[in-house]
Amino acid sequence: MLMLLCAFNAFSQYKGIEIEEVDNGGLVPGKTYRLYITLANDSDQVFIAYGDSLHPMNISSSKPFYQSKLGGLTSKNISRKLAKENADAKFDSWITIGAEDNYNNNTEVLKVGDEFEKSGAALSTKDGAWFCLPESPLAYAGSDKKVLLMQLTTSGSVDGVFSIMGRTAEGKNFQEFNIKFAIPAAKK
Repeated sequence: MLMLLCAFNAFSQYKGIEIEEVDNGGLVPGKTYRLYITLANDSDQVFIAYGDSLHPMNISSSKPFYQSKLGGLTSKNISRKLAKENADAKFDSWITIGAEDNYNNNTEVLKVGDEFEKSGAALSTKDGAWFCLPESPLAYAGSDKKVLLMQLTTSGSVDGVFSIMGRTAEGKNFQEFNIKFAIPAAKK
């Protein structure tokens, strides 16, 4: 299904991953991190994060990911008002394309995340993705050249691998396979 969406060129605007710690003030268990894809230009896009049979996705933690009953699988489930008022919602673990809450968020999910959301288990798939339409303003990198893909809260260490699809400012499609990252467990 993913390959039917677009024919992709080998040229990539992917420059790396940036992981930022979000100060959760100890209001929820563990540390909170946001993972961004860094791109070459402010008009470049990422509109799909995925795993397939050749490039499986697996984002796991040595301890469960924190999942709030007030949150959801994607940031689309996080009410902006509720997140301002409630730490449980604000520091929930979720996936996204560019949005940190429900405002103008059009992130969709296909065959990924059920156990992640239910029990804080790994985010794994060999045939799934989260995505938005390429026309979405949230898919663009913007002046900081970053696109937000996930927020993870955990007491454990995190290891991850996933792939992305996007488009350059010139309208050329690209893929980046097997993007790897690691976050060490927080020291007590």
